[in-house]
Amino acid sequence: MLTKRTEPDVLSEFETDESGLFHARDLQAVYFPETETDVARGLEEAGQAGLPVTLSGAGTGINGGRVAVEGGVVLSARDLRSPLTPCGETVTLEQFGQQYTIHADEGAAEAVVPAGLSLELLDKMLPEALIYPPDPTELSAFCSATIATNASGARTFRYGPTRDWVLGLRVVLPNGDILAVDRGQYAAAEGALRFTGASGRSYEVPVPTYEMPQVKNAAGLYAAPDMDLVDLFVGSEGLLGVITESKVRLAPRPENLVSQIAFFEEETAALGFVDDMRTAGLSGAMEVLSLEFFDQNSIGFMEHPLTEGKEYTAAYVEVCGEVDELEPLLEALETHGCVEDWFAETPEDQREQKEFRHLLPEGINSYLRRQGSLKLGTDLVVPAHKFADMLAAYHEAGEQFAARFPREGKHYLMFGHIGNYHLHVNFITHTEDERRAARGLYAELARLAIECGGTISGEHGVGKKTIAIDGKALPYLELMYGKEGLLQIARAKKALDPALLLNVGNMVPREYLLEV
Repeated sequence: MLTKRTEPDVLSEFETDESGLFHARDLQAVYFPETETDVARGLEEAGQAGLPVTLSGAGTGINGGRVAVEGGVVLSARDLRSPLTPCGETVTLEQFGQQYTIHADEGAAEAVVPAGLSLELLDKMLPEALIYPPDPTELSAFCSATIATNASGARTFRYGPTRDWVLGLRVVLPNGDILAVDRGQYAAAEGALRFTGASGRSYEVPVPTYEMPQVKNAAGLYAAPDMDLVDLFVGSEGLLGVITESKVRLAPRPENLVSQIAFFEEETAALGFVDDMRTAGLSGAMEVLSLEFFDQNSIGFMEHPLTEGKEYTAAYVEVCGEVDELEPLLEALETHGCVEDWFAETPEDQREQKEFRHLLPEGINSYLRRQGSLKLGTDLVVPAHKFADMLAAYHEAGEQFAARFPREGKHYLMFGHIGNYHLHVNFITHTEDERRAARGLYAELARLAIECGGTISGEHGVGKKTIAIDGKALPYLELMYGKEGLLQIARAKKALDPALLLNVGNMVPREYLLEV
């Protein structure tokens, strides 16, 4: 059944996303499809009425991707709770008064997952010996939405990006046709992807020719000369169709998992520890799943007995191994002068550590509310050989900002997935002048990341973000691929969505879509 809601309190739930920076305009209704057929019907009705459709997951994004700035209707994945494609055993779970279903084949290490299932619930439903490795920090995010944005977190260091774990998709195309595609079924040839939908209709999508950075990346449509059709939809941010279910690859659940939060008096010591852990992980000396970093300013926002009154820099590492296999970790702690550490080897202690890590965004948001201020955060990634230069630039930009606006309180902080050279720099702004200056520094850092061969988005996607360049607000992705790159994305979109129905404004503004 396709439920349509127009009550103001329902519409208000979809007016923005986690960032609070984007707001819907002229939102007329929210559609809650329960089946793939409902999705097709919703798209057909919206198309006949000339209403744009914005796709929504759980609302955990921070780039405006699910915000209906063009008006029209929102199509929510919330009630898509059962997949169609058979695969091994059927597993059900009652949660929040609703029943969720997946199909899981333990022997093949595969599962078929509906669009409206969160990562947290998926983990509960999988066979005990298996995990779905992509680990975006927000576990309430829907699996389909993380695939649509190629979102992934700290464990990308060990397991790679979300894209690597997607084996197949079911997608409702903007015209209501159904595409059921497995990896390896269709590959690009002569500059295009050619495939057939369930209706028998043939499609041809031109593949963009821009060069993608060889780093963790969630910016723009995937493009490669011989690319797989599945990869066109992974990270496409809802431009090309509605993912209703996904077939994903699973991995053995880590055994003997332990984690360590190590505190250092100097940033250089923390970075040395991280380098040793990265080397151990890449060389096979230890199985290192994730590596994260928190600068001194970040620690100041984490209200916890371990950090109270202490100006520490910290590193977090997850490793697998028996006690006698942890020698590289113990040596690195001693070599780099760890002044305090928190070792967790039980699930309870590890959950407490994760709660500690979540104190950072909570502490920042609490501070911002008290100050009536805002933050501006980067999502940049650079290659390994450029990270030292990028880190120096982060510090220089932060200190410039602090020197220009002397006041009490922190001006910037850095934290994130340092295992992939992926740090978030957050400028803490109090006034419009500060926000304007921070946006300028953000643009300089983004330009530098691109010059270094990196990306402007490692995990958050692009959505409807813009960036201030020479006093003008440009589409964020244009900084990376130029206007021609955005026009190439526009051509790919119009090959499947000539009526410009779905998620208009994500990656490419409407005016560019109208140029091709």
